[in-house]
Amino acid sequence: MKILHSSDLHLSSKYPERLEALEKIILVSKKENVDLAVIAGDFFDSNKEADKLRPSLRDRLSSLPFEVLVIPGNHDYKAYTSDLNFGNNIRVLLGEPFEEVEFKDLKIIAVPYANQDFNDLVFDLKRKINSDKINILLIHCSLDVPFLKEGGFGDEERQLYLPVNSKVLAEIGFDYILAGHFHSQFVENKISDRTVFVYSGSPVSITRKETGKRRVCIIDTGLKDDKKVNSVVLDTFYYDDLKFIFKPGTELKVLDELEKSLGTYDIPNVNLAVNLEGFISISEKAINEKIKKIISKYKKHEGSIEIIENYRDARDVLSDPLYGTFKKKLDKKELSGEFKDKINDVVVFQFSQARF
Repeated sequence: MKILHSSDLHLSSKYPERLEALEKIILVSKKENVDLAVIAGDFFDSNKEADKLRPSLRDRLSSLPFEVLVIPGNHDYKAYTSDLNFGNNIRVLLGEPFEEVEFKDLKIIAVPYANQDFNDLVFDLKRKINSDKINILLIHCSLDVPFLKEGGFGDEERQLYLPVNSKVLAEIGFDYILAGHFHSQFVENKISDRTVFVYSGSPVSITRKETGKRRVCIIDTGLKDDKKVNSVVLDTFYYDDLKFIFKPGTELKVLDELEKSLGTYDIPNVNLAVNLEGFISISEKAINEKIKKIISKYKKHEGSIEIIENYRDARDVLSDPLYGTFKKKLDKKELSGEFKDKINDVVVFQFSQARF
């Protein structure tokens, strides 16, 4: 069986790029010939947006060649009731404290949003494991393990919503835990010899914290164990950050690197923050003019590239006799070129600071 896993679309009429991301997920699902797609919470950005978008999504989610399973997340848990129609191919799992769905060789247990302690569910979840099938837990949660960076949950506070522990999860006996709530990136982590935990990450950047191309998870139960879990890159909107550091004499080289880097991006699909730091040996105005010339090629997509100019003119420092004496002595030292550069950077910075 082939399963697509995504989460945290936060669909909203205010953000068309998120609706476009849903279309891209549907296209990938068709291309990958999946049997099932699962959305691990926060399908909608709010209960109000769910109510607003439901009629327009109903037709779109009624003619798919695969079934879609959705669990409520902390953003949209009031959006679903059993008498609402979101589409013929979508099934919202609302059973409390969890709901079971069985397929020929697969069993999914879904934990919808609720104000509960996950530890209270452990005993009952263990009893529901079917040793003759592949067992999957579908959940929207905060996993308390070191490999997840602070801030990775978008605007969420890390421990506000259903904190779970990897050791507790590992003891239950699921083959896969497909989770939502962590926005930043696709994360796959084997938390036991048997259990693989996957955060799909948001399929479209919701906040500035979510940088880099977005992904969905594909699980193919028919492949060998080390090949079962893969990710597919999506052609959706995302944020990204670039950083370049000027050193006296390297200005043109750095600007050339900037121009080449910009050429690798599909600019309409990305919002770039370009941070330019360091020290220059030519005028700030001249550097600014060169930057504007590079950016002018992307005038059609004004607003997609933000240039943050934090570099500083170091000509006064470089012409200071005291710095000149230091530089001569440094050049005579039997040190690696890389180490000399680091020392020089520190000294230039300190000279520059002393002038203010």
